[in-house]
Amino acid sequence: MKMFIKRGGGVPFVKKVDYEYQGVKYQADLKDGDVIKVLDSGVVEVGQFGEQNNFKVKTRNGEKKMALNQQTVNVLVEEFGDDTETWVGKEVKVILQKKLIAGKKSIISYLVVEGWKLDEFGELTQGDTNTSETMPDEF
Repeated sequence: MKMFIKRGGGVPFVKKVDYEYQGVKYQADLKDGDVIKVLDSGVVEVGQFGEQNNFKVKTRNGEKKMALNQQTVNVLVEEFGDDTETWVGKEVKVILQKKLIAGKKSIISYLVVEGWKLDEFGELTQGDTNTSETMPDEF
């Protein structure tokens, strides 16, 4: 069996709900509509669910670590290119979506730039999200 060295680096992961740390209460690190800054080009780390793309970001509560989901990676590649070095220093908007995943209530965070939003079906899309002209009212 292969074992991996895991070093925390002292940077906590972002929280999407209010929390308390060492007796001090904090607002959530990320709120819907926040603008945060990408601070590094990321590292791949083995986490609870396999490999994760973890990036340092500057939030309302300081520097935090954030695992980027594939939808966020897709948007950032499309907007800034496939070399994450070019993402460093970029400001991105946070979109939060409450979702039921495998029977568990979750808050999904997406990092996007201007023009991206969730459509009426909860999918990330660029541009106008009004699909009523192209989608029938009944399925």
